[in-house]
Amino acid sequence: MTAQSHDKDYPSTAAPIKFLSLTRNEALYLDDSLTMMLDTTEGMVVFATMRPMASTICVPAPVDLIEKIAMAVLSTLDTENEGRESVIEVNEGDLYCLRELAQSYVRVGDEPVGYNLKRKIYRALYGTEYTLGRQLEDVLDGFTPMVKDPETIVAPSGDDEF
Repeated sequence: MTAQSHDKDYPSTAAPIKFLSLTRNEALYLDDSLTMMLDTTEGMVVFATMRPMASTICVPAPVDLIEKIAMAVLSTLDTENEGRESVIEVNEGDLYCLRELAQSYVRVGDEPVGYNLKRKIYRALYGTEYTLGRQLEDVLDGFTPMVKDPETIVAPSGDDEF
């Protein structure tokens, strides 16, 4: 069996990739709020963080997520990008981790960073399902009969008896 036929027989179980667009302030806020997750014991699932997490909101994150945010910071700080947002590839686990930081009241200057992050993260996680649900509601609303008196049910054939 070749690798190609194996791929056809067994669909990929990899987490779906999503995209998150970040402004400079959003990328800097996330970078300031993440701390590196470290495996402190061999063979056991015990993690520690690089920074103490006592008085600030800090979420432990895997190195690959920190690297993605670091690239977004560098991209948004690059003078050649002329203020454009940076788009990073994330998986659902990354989004749930970032969700913990997206507090809607957080502002950086005049930018509502927390609110914007929350909106972007939830759109990435649930946007498709929400849109499909809204479309389904619109379609179903078109089939709902208009009844002025809820006690009155009109027979489909026009007969008064069923």
